[in-house]
Amino acid sequence: MPERRYDVVVIGSGPGGLAATIAARKEGAEKVLMIERDVELGGILQQCIHNGFGVEIFKEDLPGPAYAQRFINEMLGLKVDTLLDTMVLDITPERTIFATNKSLGILSIQAKAIVLAMGCRERTRAQIRIPGSRPAGVYSAGTAQRW
Repeated sequence: MPERRYDVVVIGSGPGGLAATIAARKEGAEKVLMIERDVELGGILQQCIHNGFGVEIFKEDLPGPAYAQRFINEMLGLKVDTLLDTMVLDITPERTIFATNKSLGILSIQAKAIVLAMGCRERTRAQIRIPGSRPAGVYSAGTAQRW
């Protein structure tokens, strides 16, 4: 398993992860990697289809996906590496990240610094006490927003 080396690795591409990645590059980190478990960047912002984002920073009232795309475009313009559809399996005290995805298999990534920006997640069916093992037709608010 070949090891990849980065100055900064950011795990999570929601608002915090995007901001951390951009800041790392602008502050001088040469090799920066963004790892996202979903198939697209933007995190929770991709399902926030209501307006209310961007007023302070862009002086525009934007829905979540448009707001996220502004930061994604800036990040990609800064030549940041990205790994999408990638699950982090372990992080060692020596800052080695073990991750996996369908196309590359198991990865070993050595980082000088790691930013954990995994953000929020909805509660599971069990946490909100919906009985049964697979209640048909019951979707979380996040799933409904995403669709």
